Amino acid sequence: MPRLIDHLAQSRLKSALLRISPYRRAISSAYECERALMFAPLEEVRREQQRRLRELLALALRAPYWREVLQSRRIQPETFTLDRLGELPFLTKDILRRHEQDLRIPGASGVYENFSGGSTGIPIRFYQDDRYKVHMSVSTRLCNEMAGAFPGARLAKLWGAPQDKRQIESPLGKLKLWLLNHRYLDTFDMGPQRMDAYHAEMEEFQPDLIQAYASSIHLLARHLKRRRIRPSYPRLGIISSAERLTEAMRREIEEVFPVQVFNRYGSREVSAMAAECEHHNGLHITSAGHIVETVDPVTLEPVRGRPGEIVITVLHNHAMPFLRYRIGDVGRLEDAPCPCGRTTPRLVELLGRTSDNFLMPDGRIVHGEYFTHMFYGRPEVKQFQFVQDAVDEFVLRLVPGRGYSGDLGRRFEEELRVLIGSQARLRLEIREEIPKTASGKYRFTISKVKVDELAGVP
Repeated sequence: MPRLIDHLAQSRLKSALLRISPYRRAISSAYECERALMFAPLEEVRREQQRRLRELLALALRAPYWREVLQSRRIQPETFTLDRLGELPFLTKDILRRHEQDLRIPGASGVYENFSGGSTGIPIRFYQDDRYKVHMSVSTRLCNEMAGAFPGARLAKLWGAPQDKRQIESPLGKLKLWLLNHRYLDTFDMGPQRMDAYHAEMEEFQPDLIQAYASSIHLLARHLKRRRIRPSYPRLGIISSAERLTEAMRREIEEVFPVQVFNRYGSREVSAMAAECEHHNGLHITSAGHIVETVDPVTLEPVRGRPGEIVITVLHNHAMPFLRYRIGDVGRLEDAPCPCGRTTPRLVELLGRTSDNFLMPDGRIVHGEYFTHMFYGRPEVKQFQFVQDAVDEFVLRLVPGRGYSGDLGRRFEEELRVLIGSQARLRLEIREEIPKTASGKYRFTISKVKVDELAGVP
């Protein structure tokens, strides 16, 4: 039966069925072009980036915020060049919140809203369109291919976004998973019993690849190591994403699983946009859809060869242009060629971005992303922070936003109470601001409990 499913997932019949939709046909067409650009001379890549940027700037003139910006700087989209990128102002999460509607392009088609918990603990809402969705799929495919993925490959996802889970668990979502040969494993509950169940399921499924939050696959690896279990899966590789993967984490994961870990970088706002190839020599940027800069966090001047704040221009979002977006992460860019033949710049160092795991009083381990998703699409909450001081002691800190009320705060408390249990102590603190850490960033989840020790992971 598994081999039959592999055959169906990789067959021409299945491919033909998927190409019935205009969306799938658009993905197929865009993929051929963007894959070629990964290996093209840099001059050709820059020409294509400039063409797409000019197209995006012309559309941006229709959005009130960007029209004022471009006209005040006398920027003409049809003559704009990449070396003038610094003339555009930075886009920040605060600007996204304050000017949400004025940043949108009126009349854009196929628009849908999306949300990010924000690595700074500041929830934001933004808009994307079907064009972006196509290129997001292409960029993800290009990134996954570097880890050995191929059409119809068996993929197990240790993932946890609620909006993804709702879609996946619908009848249509289950059919799609079957067609694509994928399995979805909810990472918001990673207690020992659940991890045992996930291991058993993957031993049966024998995935070619595992895609996971960095901390989740690391936690599973340590759990299996403690039980002296050597899994026979996956067959090709592990894709680590959504969080910073340290070299220590990579070593521990690779000690347990029979394959290498391939790091990947992206976010809800910019999609999967950089990944490691087989040489593990930094993360190749999918330059057809993204222009990446690094700037000094203090002077905001461009830097190269040393860590700087990552600034991203997304070339395919025609619903809400992301021009010079300060995503809140720090990294180092490298231009030297890679032995794999890809010519795009690489992120050779990524700093920041980490979510804590939380140990619940009943023994469940909950990924920190659970709490960021609570505040997706919540303009009533300007900023948040969830802290675990002890196994049975928690604090939720909120900076109220537009429309916040005591009733809403009580609803948050009730939702958290279901998760942490009736006996645990939960304190709600309303703040005017939440202080930054010494590194200058907010931490939206903090666990002071040593989850590994208390959960029995060595």
